[in-house]
Amino acid sequence: MELKWLEDFLSLSKSGNFRISSEQRIVSQPAFSRRIRALENWVGGELIDRTSHPVHLTEAGRLFKPQAQELVQLIYQTRTDINNQNKDNAVKICFSTHSTLAQFFIPSWLKELKPFIDTEHFNVRTDFGSIEDYLSALTDGSVDFFICYEDPCNSILKDQQDAFASIHLGNETLVAVVTPDINGKPSWWLPAKHTNAIPYLHTDATLSVWPIKQHQKIRYPDLTFAPVYQSSIATSLKAMVIEGYGVAWIPHSIVADDLASGRLMRAAEEDDDIPINIKIFRDAACVEPRIEKFWQALL
Repeated sequence: MELKWLEDFLSLSKSGNFRISSEQRIVSQPAFSRRIRALENWVGGELIDRTSHPVHLTEAGRLFKPQAQELVQLIYQTRTDINNQNKDNAVKICFSTHSTLAQFFIPSWLKELKPFIDTEHFNVRTDFGSIEDYLSALTDGSVDFFICYEDPCNSILKDQQDAFASIHLGNETLVAVVTPDINGKPSWWLPAKHTNAIPYLHTDATLSVWPIKQHQKIRYPDLTFAPVYQSSIATSLKAMVIEGYGVAWIPHSIVADDLASGRLMRAAEEDDDIPINIKIFRDAACVEPRIEKFWQALL
């Protein structure tokens, strides 16, 4: 059983509406419904009467509700007690981010910030499964800030603009790269016409906020891209491209040295690069002094 299942159940018992509760829990309605069903499977009986509108608790649901409330309260109180017990004089800041940013952006970024902040104790987490999970971690206090890539034309917040505050930290570009062929030319040149499908390496769909698929449709509507490899780690994609598996769009900061050495080559002109933003998010409702102080340093 997962804590978020209990919180989903308590939200639904209060709202009586799957759509409203899914929005409150920052998760899609189908995913929310699956989590409620998973809780019911774990409990061993239906907790929600779905035949009424608004939905109501079943007899089992009414029996389970006070226990769920007590469990959630106990878990959070225990976490608070442990955190208080482990506090020391150092100010701690916890970030969540993708593995690529954790490796290639955050170290140098924190070094630049060092003269303006009064903490040297940081924690970086990359273990959340989706963008929704990363945002949920902000609202439940598991992390203080979320740093991610964002399509300039498509905010990850969508209808949640008021729930989170954000700051633009920097810019990046995604570059289409391939290995050179025996003649020193790109093994695939996207602007050319191709009768065969182009082998394509891409990021994990649950984590990706990169607008690559839309870019392919707009720039190369006549080309067919055949997925051959998927990973949430950009360095893994680069390693597979280097081994000759196909084409991938990878952040320029990761492949710059390989392009300069000729180990990798562009698969299209430079104007084919995809611009993306690097942004940091926080829960707009959080008023912790240490978080506000760090935020003001960023501003």
